[in-house]
Amino acid sequence: ILTEPIDDPLYWKQRLATAQEQHHAIFRCPTKRWLEIELKHTQILRRTIQPNQAVLDAGCGWGRLLKLMPKDWTGDYLGIDLCPEFIDHAREIYPGRSFVVGDLRRIPVFEKQFDWAVLISIKHMVIRNMGQEVWGEMENELRRVSRNLLFLEYDPTDEGTIE
Repeated sequence: ILTEPIDDPLYWKQRLATAQEQHHAIFRCPTKRWLEIELKHTQILRRTIQPNQAVLDAGCGWGRLLKLMPKDWTGDYLGIDLCPEFIDHAREIYPGRSFVVGDLRRIPVFEKQFDWAVLISIKHMVIRNMGQEVWGEMENELRRVSRNLLFLEYDPTDEGTIE
């Protein structure tokens, strides 16, 4: 099933190291399309996330979600990604926020639940490359630590899916 080794941190380290533009590390598309995607994600987040809600950024990469959050959002945030280089980069960009290296199949236990787990183009990538069973493990963990799941895709026409 695995067409790309997305569960290998070295795969993502290599993509980060060879990216001509930052977004190429996670999604290769022209800058114009990337900006359209970011605008759509910003609009969805503005309609969905309330100012004080806690957010788990699942598969956070370099913490890009923080750039897209509503301006009045002040809630707790945790970014989790399996690539240490992405986490190091995220900590440089957003020094006041929390990031951890981890696998979405084994999310650490926290004292409180997150209001949202936000996943940007993760679900279908996992299913396509690792199978439905692995996605099921991840989804169970995400539901354990968060009340709601918000799925955003790299499709500028996508309106997001809430579960």
